[in-house]
Amino acid sequence: MAYADEQSYEEMISELQNFISEGDEECTTLDNAGRDCIDNTDGDPAAEKCSYKLQECTGNIRNAFQSIQGIIQALQQELEHIREAAHRVDSID
Repeated sequence: MAYADEQSYEEMISELQNFISEGDEECTTLDNAGRDCIDNTDGDPAAEKCSYKLQECTGNIRNAFQSIQGIIQALQQELEHIREAAHRVDSID
């Protein structure tokens, strides 16, 4: 039973880490696109405003990643508790 729990926790942690990594890459792409737009329009005020809003949004997304990182840490702690409990049970046998 503990093995199944461990595997589930490991999978959740991995998926959340991948989500953060892939999401951060996409945010970087969006930030770069906003800067490119400003460069390609020779600093057009509308492009600058759009780029600023885009960076604001990607900043908010990255802030949300901090919350997800907290969830990952909580899952890792719980996984460690599961492993410790399984070890205690194994040592009794």
